[in-house]
Formats: sequence, structure tokens, C-alpha cells
Amino acid sequence: MADFQEKIYLKLPYFLKCALVNVKGFKNKKERYTKDFYKYFDIYNELWEQDLDTIKQYQKSELEKLLLDAYKHTEWYHKIMVDLDITPDLIKANPYTVLSKMPILEKQDRKNNTEAIVNTDPKRTTVGVGHTSGTTGSPTITYIDLETVNRSFALWKRFHNKIGLKRIEKQVRLSGRFVVHPDRKKPPFWINNYAESQLLMSTYTLTEQNLPHYIQKLNKYKPALIDGFPTLVTVLSKYINQNNISLTFTPKAICVTAETLYDFQRKEIEKAFKCKIYNQYASSEGSPFITECTSGNLHVNIDSGHFEFLKPNGEKAKPGEIGNMIVTSFRNLKTPLIRYNIGDTVVLADKEEQICPCGCEMPIIKAISGREDDILWTEERGYVTIDIYHEGLEDITKSQLIQYAPDNIVLDIIVNGEYTQAMERILLNHLKERLGKNIEYTINVVDDIPLGKGGKFVAVKRKFKVE
Repeated sequence: MADFQEKIYLKLPYFLKCALVNVKGFKNKKERYTKDFYKYFDIYNELWEQDLDTIKQYQKSELEKLLLDAYKHTEWYHKIMVDLDITPDLIKANPYTVLSKMPILEKQDRKNNTEAIVNTDPKRTTVGVGHTSGTTGSPTITYIDLETVNRSFALWKRFHNKIGLKRIEKQVRLSGRFVVHPDRKKPPFWINNYAESQLLMSTYTLTEQNLPHYIQKLNKYKPALIDGFPTLVTVLSKYINQNNISLTFTPKAICVTAETLYDFQRKEIEKAFKCKIYNQYASSEGSPFITECTSGNLHVNIDSGHFEFLKPNGEKAKPGEIGNMIVTSFRNLKTPLIRYNIGDTVVLADKEEQICPCGCEMPIIKAISGREDDILWTEERGYVTIDIYHEGLEDITKSQLIQYAPDNIVLDIIVNGEYTQAMERILLNHLKERLGKNIEYTINVVDDIPLGKGGKFVAVKRKFKVE
């Protein structure tokens, strides 16, 4: 259904696309910014400033509420709890002990049993249905009620508030959604969503030939916030930096999500826009939040859910290690996630407890490292999160690294200029330093590297399972 609607939308003339976007924008604004939104926004804002014990008390109460709701109103979780002799009294006595007894919810079970997982409480009326294709191509359905909408946007706006943005600021959105037809040759490549003070820019027309039009529109629109996938914002930033373009505005912030943010992208973006970039993590399925603060630390928002960080063997990850996230979310009680293996990973901080200069006492992680299969594995190095490997090679404009086996890596690159043997030697040395020498490396110079599902760019991918 979603694909069919998209095909119809793309065939519409531009003025009708604009009308539909603004009708949808008005509907979103009406649903998102209700009395309950402001209630949750005030709660979350205050919690950000509270001591850790207070935040943990709130987390405990929300976990109890989630488990009781799931026991009473979901077929899937009710059956599991009954089989484990879990009762409402046990949940009230110690929700964390109950949570630890629950099995991990895997992606396939989540996908195949949505109707059994969904909360059937008649008070939780469905106001929206989300579809996430994921890596399998078949959709995962997420039912959403009004509380989910209000909580989600209250958390998102809390993040914005704590980095200096007002609730309503002019913003540009660069994501994987179709805005105009991808074959469009002339501007406009964007639509103004007036209801939400948002300029939606097409990312499928973000080509070298069209970039001057994008820069011209940005200079005219002057957003306070640019929000989107880091790869797409980097494309704009590289063009600005390489052509010594002076922008006529300075955003208050750049916020990125959905892809791994690499250090070289951060440097490129901050150089171009002369402002700080902030990373964030959430998911369309309703996972809890991880957000970057003004001191540059990534805080696990434990008031939005409960996180477990596990190694591939199921053991608890230690400080400094890569941990797979098992999430229990408080922000979607309509399609609840309890101990959900979401498939994304983080690098834990070197110390379990850290004091952040921003004043927030919520836990800190070192990095959001992406999906589990974005983490490479070699005999020499073990698990590796690889950042920039073409440092100093300015002529390489885009690259994609695919690991097909522990000893087989293919690197596709797009080169702006001539590709020389000297460049190849530097690339190989960088790869060998990071991944090991006993690997067959293949480097291909290509004309294009297509975007992945949902308009995301996959920079690093492992194609095999680690036994």
C-alpha cells in the first residue's frame, strides 16, 4: 500500500505534491503538539537536569507500567509471562527481575507476530501505521497510538531544546523520502512544509549538476537546523568546501541520524556550515533514544527506555567494547518492544560512570557504530569499526567497503580526477593498518554507488556471519 501511494504521489504535478505535503504537515502538527505533548515535554526536560537516582526511579516506574500493560493487553507477551509464572504482583515487586526473565525478541519474531504483539487496549486507538523494510525487503509493521506520537516528539524536541533550538525553528530535512520525482532535471528539488516550518529537500536529485541550486536555496531559506542522513549532508558540505563557497547564514545546529556518523564527516560538515553537528539514535520501530549533548557526549536516554549492551556471545559488554543493543522502549506502548534485538551496535565508554560537563547524569557511550553487520571482522584484528581509510586523498569523493569473507574485502570508490598507483598504495596501507595484512583487497573505481533502502548510504557492510 505504501509503495502504491508513493507511485501515485510521484506522478502528480508539482503543485499537487506541495498541497499534499502541507495537508500532511498540518495533520502531523495537530497530532504531535497536543496538551499531552507539552506534559511529556516538561517531564523529559526536567529529567534531563535531575540526579541519576531520580532518573532511575522514573525508569523503574515506566518499566512497571510497560510490563503490566503488556501482560494485560498483548497476546504475545501475556503468554510468555504466564509460561514463566510472571504475575502482576511480581511485576510490581521488581520489574527489573521480571525483565531479565523475558526472552530476547528477535527481528523475525517481531516481523511475523505483529498482530499478537500489538496492544489491544481499546483506549489505545491506532492513529498511524509505520512500515520498515529493513534488510529482508519484507515490511515490518508498527502500529502507533497518540501517546506514542506525543512521547516520541516530546523526546525529540527535548533533544533539540538541550542543544539550543526552540520548539519551532526553520529547518531543512535531508532524508530518504521521495519529495519530487528522482528524474527531475530542474529546480525546485524541494517542497516547503509551511505547517511545520520545514523545507523538505529531495536527496535523489542531489547530483553534482544540481548542487548549486541546493546551495542557492539554502542561502535564501536560512534554516536554523539542518537535519538528515550524515552522508547526504556530507555531499553538500564537500561541495561547499571544495568550491570555497561562503554561506549567507549559519545554522544553530546540524542533527544527523539513521547512518553511522564518521569523524571525517563531522569535520567536513562543521567546516562547511560553521556550526556544531549533533548525532542521535532512535528508530521508526519505537526504540529508546541516544542523543549527543553540547559537550559532545552521547547520552543513553534511560528515561525513554531500558538498554542492554551484549557481546555476540550473549555476555554483557564491558567498558570500551562493542555492544549489541537489546532495547525495551517506553515510547511505543501500542506495539511494545520488550528486550528487542534491534540489530544496532554501540561502542561503550571506557569507564562505566562518567560525569558530563553538560550537567546531564544519564549514562554515556563512546560511539553509535551502526548495525551489527556494519562491524567488520578479521582474523588479525577481531571486530573492527572502521572510520576514515582514505585520509589525505581528497580526490576520492565517495567510497563503499564490502567484506565478503574474513580475508576478502572489496572497495568501490568514486574519484574526482585521476586515480594513480600512488593513491592505491596509500589506500592499501590504510586498510592494512586497520584490518590486517592477510586479506585480499580489491579496489574498483566506479561511476556511481547507489543509495540503499530508504535512501540511506551504506558505507561499510559485512556479508557473512561470524561464528
